Amino acid sequence: MKTKLLILNATILLMAAVLSFIGCRKPKAPNDTDTSGVSDNSLAEQSFNDMHQISDEASKGNTTNYKMAEPDGLLTASCATITIVKQADSSGVITVDFGSTSCLCRDGRYRKGKIFISYTTGNHSLGYWDVGSTIDITTMPDNTYFVGPDQNSMNQIIGTRSVTNNGLNAAGHMNWSINVDGRIIKTDGKTIKWTANRTREMLTGLLSMPRVFSISGSASGTSANGTPFNMNITSPLVDGILGTSGMPSSRCHWFTSGTFDFTPGTKPTRHVDFSSPNNGACDDEATVTINSNVYTVHMK
Repeated sequence: MKTKLLILNATILLMAAVLSFIGCRKPKAPNDTDTSGVSDNSLAEQSFNDMHQISDEASKGNTTNYKMAEPDGLLTASCATITIVKQADSSGVITVDFGSTSCLCRDGRYRKGKIFISYTTGNHSLGYWDVGSTIDITTMPDNTYFVGPDQNSMNQIIGTRSVTNNGLNAAGHMNWSINVDGRIIKTDGKTIKWTANRTREMLTGLLSMPRVFSISGSASGTSANGTPFNMNITSPLVDGILGTSGMPSSRCHWFTSGTFDFTPGTKPTRHVDFSSPNNGACDDEATVTINSNVYTVHMK
């Protein structure tokens, strides 16, 4: 009888210990799969890079990339009107006006509104390429500039991209200091806030095509869901590839290689790689590594 009682007491104590352990054990945390902030940062980067490309072409009076294209590819009308006003002190202002209604541009994107470019060089046609020049590319004061993949998905771009031409670096490559302070109001009404400090270096293409640029530096801001973030480029981002003909159809609008670390709020740092998953192909895909887990994301 005593033996049975001892066994019963021992069993009760064991069950109590097991239940106590189970009750105290914390549930396993779900995997962190949030990559939305990474995509928001990429959208801001791409949007202000795009304004820069428009500025460079406008300074030469060239709107080849930004002309309306019919489905059969024939150019029928110009999307942008360019106005150049030169001041007495050799500075000047260029206005690029895409009009008040969305226009399908040569690169397959819709645009409307105005971009303003102010420059300090006496030769606006050199602009971006004139050593020592400074250029401010802005949507202000109008803030009417919109761009998107279709007429119903156009983001409003607000802000200024300031560029200084530093001349040639030790490697003999032309380079520029770039600062951006801007916002993007997305189609759903949510806002991305973005500031960036960049060095842009021309790796090839100073004298002949193709032109290849690399970008290094850092950025910070707030993603569309309200989370603050910091971003630091860990391996230069490569973009701006043109074919030997220099035709806009051969330009890649996405980074094809390079890496950066992205830290949203108090969450773990995300490591982003543009070479993956397609070995540097011109596409909007990249991989994001979070806690050793790898995800493929689209940067649109």
